[in-house]
Amino acid sequence: MAKIPTIVAYAYRKKLGLDKIEPKPNLDHVSNLLYMLFGEKTSKDEVAALEAYMILTAEHGLNASTFAARVVASTQSDVYSAVIAAIGALKGPLDGGAPTGVNLYLNEVKQSTVSEVIIQKLLNGEKIMGFGHRVYKTKDPRAEALKVQFNSMDPKPDWADFTLNVEKETVRELQQLKPGRNLYANVEFYAAAIMKAIGIPDELFTSIFCCSRMVGWISHIKEQSNNNVIFRPNAHYKPL
Repeated sequence: MAKIPTIVAYAYRKKLGLDKIEPKPNLDHVSNLLYMLFGEKTSKDEVAALEAYMILTAEHGLNASTFAARVVASTQSDVYSAVIAAIGALKGPLDGGAPTGVNLYLNEVKQSTVSEVIIQKLLNGEKIMGFGHRVYKTKDPRAEALKVQFNSMDPKPDWADFTLNVEKETVRELQQLKPGRNLYANVEFYAAAIMKAIGIPDELFTSIFCCSRMVGWISHIKEQSNNNVIFRPNAHYKPL
């Protein structure tokens, strides 16, 4: 849990040709991550917002990456291999890559309108990133909590009102185009807004998600190891 944020920060700065920054023992987990990324002290609002995100996304049931970790752990492989399997799943755009897709969606809306972008995406069979959830058929409570954090950031980014308006318009359009589906902003929508407000680039969104989800993965791996039965689902073969 402590090493992953350090690795993320070191790798990012190396990619930019910058010197690595050693963690400070007197800083907490989130403050250290931001310090190692940017080399300067961040505001209390920024730390609080990212900390809220990392707490809310540390664990979320048997999602794809957690399932992958438990499958590998169930073979009595080591914890590093289980975590690597989880990272492989998290890397996918439908899991950990979702916040990055939110900013792509917002950029598309800037060049057009919410209605036009949504209709085109639905015609192409694409998802509206940042909206709807497999688990929540109502508002995502994590998104609601992050929205409060985002709105309390001071100073507010100049694009904040645009983001909030896009959320409202998107929900309204989806209610008309997909009545009864109850598609609202999910945690990724406000995760993207918060990380953008802090100055974290899109390419690091999944890595930051990894830093938070590491807590849940390790907990699941330990639980699996304490009462282990190997994952071995049955398969039904269909004749050609």
